[in-house]
Amino acid sequence: MVGRFSRYLAVGAVLGVSAGTATAASMEAMQGAWAMSGTDCNAVFEKKGSEIHFRDPGSSLDTGIIVSGSKVVGPSATCTTAKIREEGDHFNVLLSCSDAVLSSSVSMSFRMIDATHFDRFDPSFPDFSLSYIKCPF
Repeated sequence: MVGRFSRYLAVGAVLGVSAGTATAASMEAMQGAWAMSGTDCNAVFEKKGSEIHFRDPGSSLDTGIIVSGSKVVGPSATCTTAKIREEGDHFNVLLSCSDAVLSSSVSMSFRMIDATHFDRFDPSFPDFSLSYIKCPF
């Protein structure tokens, strides 16, 4: 079960947007495929026609996420934004996530670095973060 929650956290990383009109603009900017820094995008994703898919959706590695509309999809779970709160230089996001067996709410924090990079972290341990890059598909 801990593995599933870590997948939700990886999926949740991408949904840091602020409330109001910035939400739509931020979600538009977040569309696409994102991989953990240091990961080859082509090893995680493949493009079939106009759609991006996980190369190995059954993989236990949490190295990427795909944002499509208000949905965020990981290799084995799908999340939808429930609430978003901006706090200083980062966002706290409450996600409603599910996989084939489990549904849960998960909160996540992240900091946008620029249009192609963000960090995911736990505000209780801000010195530890995971970085993601936007894949150029």
